[in-house]
Amino acid sequence: MKKTDQIRKLKEKLSKLRTQTKFRHHSQRSVFFISNVVLKSDVSVRLYTGIQTRARLNALYRYLLPKVGKMRDWYGSKKEASACPQFSQKGKKTNSRGRPDLRLTLKQEFIFVLMKLRMALTITFLASLFLISTGTASSIFNTWIKFLSTELRPLIFWPDKEQVLKCIPGSLKSKYPNLRCTVDCSEILIGRPRNLELQALTWSEYKHHNTVKFLIAIAPNGMVSFLSKAWGGRASDVLITKESVFYNLIDPCDTILADKGFTIKEELLLRKAFLEIPPPSKMLLKPKKKKKKKKIANARIHVERAIGRMKWFRILKDTLPITVLPVIDDIIVVFAALVNLLPPLVPS
Repeated sequence: MKKTDQIRKLKEKLSKLRTQTKFRHHSQRSVFFISNVVLKSDVSVRLYTGIQTRARLNALYRYLLPKVGKMRDWYGSKKEASACPQFSQKGKKTNSRGRPDLRLTLKQEFIFVLMKLRMALTITFLASLFLISTGTASSIFNTWIKFLSTELRPLIFWPDKEQVLKCIPGSLKSKYPNLRCTVDCSEILIGRPRNLELQALTWSEYKHHNTVKFLIAIAPNGMVSFLSKAWGGRASDVLITKESVFYNLIDPCDTILADKGFTIKEELLLRKAFLEIPPPSKMLLKPKKKKKKKKIANARIHVERAIGRMKWFRILKDTLPITVLPVIDDIIVVFAALVNLLPPLVPS
């Protein structure tokens, strides 16, 4: 064998050994960080991932594990967004899970994504923390968000009327015996889009900022039972409700609680349902109307608490980067599903 061939083979072997050593070092560092920092205690798990306890985190991962291996990598659209209300959802998919610089286990990827959602850390920072490239980090985030949205979406469902009436908490049953749900719209601040049309569609006069808005409905016990697609902040509450499938879910004699911005009384009457909204606050209210306003406010507070649970994840509380818009619907679904895994918001 020629010396040149021997030298070439030895160099290849040396390169392979260096790669294996680097992989082991990286793997040990990631395992140490996750085991001794993130999973150190229930408090640290809640702080870093938003999941209440380590046991619940492990249980959720075990539930997802059988389908995790079938995930297909998803690379988000290069465009900011196509138009409102539905932002661009097109992306390149591949069956390969063998990215050249992938050095994370599936559970490490899972925790990586939860940390991104809970703490609103930048992809660049997380990539340096987990010792992977920003491209790989971005791909992991997009892939898992689409996967989690698909797998956890069944946790958000519209319950049967009989089921709702049986489980309605006593504090609400005496006031609204036919209460079906409480609705509200929530806005999320986003970065300013470069596209002028998108700037106009996402501008919110209420927030004085570019936002996306979505409709949320909660059952009487506080469970998230309905979510609309994300719309630009310019869209009104009435428009979002009309364009969603919300009206198709209403049954006769249902009572819907809402804020005064939801002028949808006629639409509900067509379905033989009833709307309860606070009386106008500008006019001097009589004692009877004051009592009604207070009663509705006390009942409606639970939908704001449900939204507050979702915004425990800082990515919804801070200003969203414009690059996240293509997966905003999936992010909202994931948070609503995780909220539904918590104990009931309104005790029976």
